[in-house]
Amino acid sequence: MKDLITVFTYCPDNERKNVLRGLLSQLNVVRDKFDILVVSHSQIPDLCYDNLDYFYYDKNNKLLYDFDLNNNFWFKSESFYVNSTTVYPKSTHLAIYNLLYYTFNFAKHKGYNKVHCIEYDINLTDVKLFDLVSSRLDGANTVMFKREDGWIFGTYFAFTIDNFSDEYFLYDEEKILNTLRNSDSRMTENITPLILTSNNRTIHFEPLSVLDPTGIYQKIDMHSNDKLNWCVPVCDKDSDTMYLFIYNNGGEYKVDCINGEKHNQVNIKDKGVWSLIPIGNLSSTDEIVIIINNVIEKKIKIIEENKQNFKKHNFIEFK
Repeated sequence: MKDLITVFTYCPDNERKNVLRGLLSQLNVVRDKFDILVVSHSQIPDLCYDNLDYFYYDKNNKLLYDFDLNNNFWFKSESFYVNSTTVYPKSTHLAIYNLLYYTFNFAKHKGYNKVHCIEYDINLTDVKLFDLVSSRLDGANTVMFKREDGWIFGTYFAFTIDNFSDEYFLYDEEKILNTLRNSDSRMTENITPLILTSNNRTIHFEPLSVLDPTGIYQKIDMHSNDKLNWCVPVCDKDSDTMYLFIYNNGGEYKVDCINGEKHNQVNIKDKGVWSLIPIGNLSSTDEIVIIINNVIEKKIKIIEENKQNFKKHNFIEFK
């Protein structure tokens, strides 16, 4: 039986469609050993289906905007600690796990034992990587890639179907959401290993350098700070004061922050420098709009019902 390669996909524009086409063309040389399943939250009517074996489309690309469900990031300095869940103001976790649970069921239905899951924009430098990972699955139930500091990457992971409990073949949205809420980071890279190692399933970690020695693991979104994602509103943990926290690790930016009638403008150009700007009070805030280089990047609703939830997860604590 061949292994199954599942490509997780969201390609609503031509740039991302072209990246997917390039990956599928690259995978053609391994189709004597691997079948290809594309699972997508976007329609791709002009895709060349000769380059794959199966295609699944789920229009329910549900995004999460709750402050207790988004990715949790933090920044430390000698004088303060910042916690934020608006570095990326929306979460794709539920959409991703929706496709993962479909993959569990499809692989079981078709009789595949080894499943490789990759992102559509993976920077795949050598297709022989699939053979290596497949061989690792002979001795472990799960294979993932880990950086030296322990950080696990979700761009490529693989698993065997055996020894999953029956609940893994039932999609339970509330259970997934609770798993996110109970996670410190709420990042898929931390949650996926927990899912794949249930029932005492074993896991093998490959060094991240094996995934891509160039250090470029994804072509579209490396979750870097190149668009000044670290430009976030936070509330003083001990008061009602709101701040705009900015960390620039490269580039020049014009930042506009609108909080009701209060409008702050700042130019950011120094690399490796953080800024902290008072922008009002949480009690009088309804929505914060952040404009970077004349483009609206974030609209963050902070209504009465979620203000305490915002403060719990988006705060600055002075030392």
